[in-house]
Amino acid sequence: MKKYLIVAVIFFTCSTILNAQEKIKLNTKKSTVTWEGSKLFGFGKHDGTVNFKEGEVSVIDSKITKGSFVIDMTSIKSNEKETWVYDLVEHLKHKDFFDVKNNPTAKIVFTNIKYIGNEGHMQITADLTINKITNSVFFSAKQNNEKKEIETRLKIDRTDWNITYKSQGKKTVKDQIISDAISFKVLLNFSK
Repeated sequence: MKKYLIVAVIFFTCSTILNAQEKIKLNTKKSTVTWEGSKLFGFGKHDGTVNFKEGEVSVIDSKITKGSFVIDMTSIKSNEKETWVYDLVEHLKHKDFFDVKNNPTAKIVFTNIKYIGNEGHMQITADLTINKITNSVFFSAKQNNEKKEIETRLKIDRTDWNITYKSQGKKTVKDQIISDAISFKVLLNFSK
């Protein structure tokens, strides 16, 4: 009888923990990724957007414990209005950069989340996969429960994902080197 009681308690405890964890889908229409790249020694920069395809977080007691997001690399756009923008976007989709034909999606998976204080500040470690290469990234974020949003900024070294076109490691200054850093401003929205 005692064994049955212990098994029942363990089962009830596990069920309660599993039931307390809620999965919330990303609202892809209200979520945004804004990217920015620049020339290393020039005054030019480019910026634009790319869309999420899907995503979700796991939440316990209003705190995120896991997250996984798929980015639609075919949706890359530039915010610029000049006539050459079409060529820029096509070049970003080319194998010199994101090779969208062979890699139509990128993915980011939260591997560790640490809350700092009581105001929704988070430190997140994640696996970022671009061009079938996965590297760990670290960034700070802010969770807003009222708006059901998370905001963050992060910067990556594109050469870590084998994006080396006009990289400072591959060219000389006269070749109009493109900075190896790409920055992202990200808004994740979970409203229905």
